[in-house]
Amino acid sequence: MKQYKDSGIEWIGKIPVSWDVKRLKEIFVERNNRDAKGKTLLSVSQYYGIKPKAETDIADSHIAESYDDYKVVQKGDFVMNIMLAWNGSYAVSDYEGIVSPAYCVYKFRKECCHKYLHYLLRTDGYQTAFKTMSRGIIDSRLRLYPEQFYTFNTIFPPVNEQQRISDYLDEKCGEIDSLIGLQEQMIDKLKAYKQSVITETVTKGLNPNAKLVPSGIDWIGEIPEGWEVCRFKSYIRLHNEKCSETASFKVNLENIESKSGRFIPTDSKYEGEGTSFRKGDVLFGKLRPYLAKVLAPETEGSAIGDIYVFRPTSRIDANFLKYTLLADTFVTIVDSSTYGTKMPRANWDFISCVPIVIPPLSEQQTIALSLDDKCSEIDKLIDLKQQKIEKLKDYKKSVIYEAVTGKINIES
Repeated sequence: MKQYKDSGIEWIGKIPVSWDVKRLKEIFVERNNRDAKGKTLLSVSQYYGIKPKAETDIADSHIAESYDDYKVVQKGDFVMNIMLAWNGSYAVSDYEGIVSPAYCVYKFRKECCHKYLHYLLRTDGYQTAFKTMSRGIIDSRLRLYPEQFYTFNTIFPPVNEQQRISDYLDEKCGEIDSLIGLQEQMIDKLKAYKQSVITETVTKGLNPNAKLVPSGIDWIGEIPEGWEVCRFKSYIRLHNEKCSETASFKVNLENIESKSGRFIPTDSKYEGEGTSFRKGDVLFGKLRPYLAKVLAPETEGSAIGDIYVFRPTSRIDANFLKYTLLADTFVTIVDSSTYGTKMPRANWDFISCVPIVIPPLSEQQTIALSLDDKCSEIDKLIDLKQQKIEKLKDYKKSVIYEAVTGKINIES
């Protein structure tokens, strides 16, 4: 039967008696080589660890004028964004490359399984501990410098046991990641189906036997007889009135779920003057319009940041307008006219002239109610898949914790 002893580290507890406890200073030493020529720029994230920046969704952001002072990373180095250590932005690198001079690059001074330390230090306990020792007034200003990093204790199993644990976790986490991937694929299919339902319904209606006539617009195609095609600005105006900073209900882009039309509560505190809106208006995220951030608010409030406030006339139902803005046809055509390379934004002058399809008002309302029901059903399925993903992620965390702290016996 395996014997245990107290590790002296609160969030780890007992460890096998054959395991040691060491200071991180005994395991790591900072690497400070600077030679960026011909090397790959890397990105460090709490979510995916380390990847070439070109493979991430921030590939076009924060482009430096020069990389001459960037730090060299060797495969197997431990890299930390000292400004985001508090949220877990550190990992062992599987790549050679360079990172920002604001990061810390550590090489291993002691023989060990690098991947084991990767799994161990990315557990929640270390993330929390690193935050407590970071220097700064608020989270966004916290820094974990080498002097503080080196002071932490960590557990250190025999190297052959580290390797067994690492191999076990590679296999086990791979299985869990595959299950997560399947759920994500299902979510993508459901979202694509939802988009097709919205697009088809707002351009063709609910009656499959309706007589269709040419719309005169190639990307819209045929529309039901009796429907109108008009420019956006004919029945919708851009509302620009500023709102008091004391508005009780504030909406930022973070609050609007992409391609959904749903509001997402957050803990973020938004400051500054926004654009006023009321019930009956429709909000549209102008930053990266391909994200289709659209919301028909149920109350008055203030839109903070890159959000257009559209105010429809009495001839257009706000809920129907919301679905029109979510339709693939509208999103695609608006996204094609953005300005700005790094942070593309929708152009009102262009949107105002975009042709949209307008059914009779009573039919708009019927279509919107039908889409409410259909989209609600799809959203529930998406939410269930997302819940499964969160459970799998929690399970993965527990598997990693149990393995790296010696709570389970991994046979050779």
